[in-house]
Amino acid sequence: MQTELRARLLANATISALVGTRVDWGVRPQGKPLPAITLTLVNDNRDQTMAGLQVTQGPLVQVDCWALTYAETVTLREAVVTLLATAATQGSCKFLGAQSINTLDLPESTDAGFVHRAVIRANVWHTT
Repeated sequence: MQTELRARLLANATISALVGTRVDWGVRPQGKPLPAITLTLVNDNRDQTMAGLQVTQGPLVQVDCWALTYAETVTLREAVVTLLATAATQGSCKFLGAQSINTLDLPESTDAGFVHRAVIRANVWHTT
């Protein structure tokens, strides 16, 4: 799911026009320019039945959208929310519409200046 979600974000015209290839899991590499996206697997509860792991899973994923202007952050946030809410197949992964999509703004003042950040948390339902 993680590789396919990253590929899906990169395949989106609006997102890729803003971030290029700057979509990373776990950390935003230092020195990379903004805008950028950082993905974090917050909670990956593996539900089971007596037959084994459920085929359909809905891990909680956090998407941090970073930009130098608030307008870019909003554009990026809305493109990601729309993508997550829309069902699609990417590679071997079938994404269902994400649920419990929540967003918030967490801007930061850094030594290099002010950085805007929109945080999105959603249960990304999928089957593989």
